[in-house]
Amino acid sequence: MSVSLVYRKARPDDWKGILELYNSLSDDDLYLRFFTFHKLTEEEARKIADTKEHYTVIAEINGKIVGEASIYFDGEFAVVVHPDYRRLGIGTELVKRLIEFAKKNGIKKVRFYTLPENYPMIKIGKKLGFKIIEREDEVYAYLDLTNENVILEKT
Repeated sequence: MSVSLVYRKARPDDWKGILELYNSLSDDDLYLRFFTFHKLTEEEARKIADTKEHYTVIAEINGKIVGEASIYFDGEFAVVVHPDYRRLGIGTELVKRLIEFAKKNGIKKVRFYTLPENYPMIKIGKKLGFKIIEREDEVYAYLDLTNENVILEKT
C-alpha cells in the first residue's frame, strides 16, 4: 500500500478532519497544546479551517488530516500532529511551511510558546534555529526572519 503525504493550505471544509485530529489527542496532548485541558469544539475547528485571520497548513495522508499548523499575522504559531504519525518529520515540515508563509507575507518574527515538557516542539525549534528561552513554567522560542541568513534546518 502506498502512502500519499500531502501538505496544503486548509480549506473551510477541512473542519471535520481537523476536529477528528484534535479528538485523537490524549488529555496530556491537549494540555501541551492549550496549556490547559481543552477539547476542541466544532466552532473552533471551523475557525482553524477558515484562514481569514490566520494561515493554516495541514498534512494529509491518504485523505486523512494527520497534522495541522496555524500562524497568526503577529507571528505566533501552533502545531498538532496525530499521535500515530509523530516522529516522522511532519511537525518540522509544517513549521517550515509556516516560516515560508511568514517570509512571503512580511512577518518579521515567528514564535511559539510551550510548556517545558513539550520536548518534541522544543526539538523542532532547536532544529530550525529558533532562539529558545526557557522559563520555569513555559518555553518561549522565536526566529528572527529579518536576517537573510535564516536557515531552515541545522545540520
